[in-house]
Amino acid sequence: MNTGMDESLVFAIAGAVIGLLIGYFAGRRSAPGSETARELGEKLEQAETARERYEQQVNAHFADTASKLNALTANYRDVYEHIAGSASQLCSDEGAAGFQALDAPEEPEHDTIESDSVVVEPPRDYAAKTSPDDPGVLDERFGLEGEEKPPEDTSTRS
Repeated sequence: MNTGMDESLVFAIAGAVIGLLIGYFAGRRSAPGSETARELGEKLEQAETARERYEQQVNAHFADTASKLNALTANYRDVYEHIAGSASQLCSDEGAAGFQALDAPEEPEHDTIESDSVVVEPPRDYAAKTSPDDPGVLDERFGLEGEEKPPEDTSTRS
């Protein structure tokens, strides 16, 4: 008789555990915040995908722009060299002297600025003042003479 009670006790405990597990998962699935959290997760994933796609478009745009600028520079150099070559053949020596071969610009020596020669000051108020008490250009009262009066009402009242 003891084994029969033990078996029913085991079945009762197993049934209770299974019931608790089913209730837990069903409750999580039907909880009011779970669908909102899932929707927010999907929106976040879509936003990240859109941002990555945008970054790729920006990178491709700048790479294409750099390539086109390099081609433009090469074409400009070719045209200039063509004009310079034709000028040296077709123009007098004086006229052709204006067209020289394109060379890389010379880099100036790296001049340094001495730190003691730089004076750092806050911006100045350059308004012409007749006395130190007059408002400057940066003052909100500048240009206003006397007290402001509202415009007079010239309409007649009946």
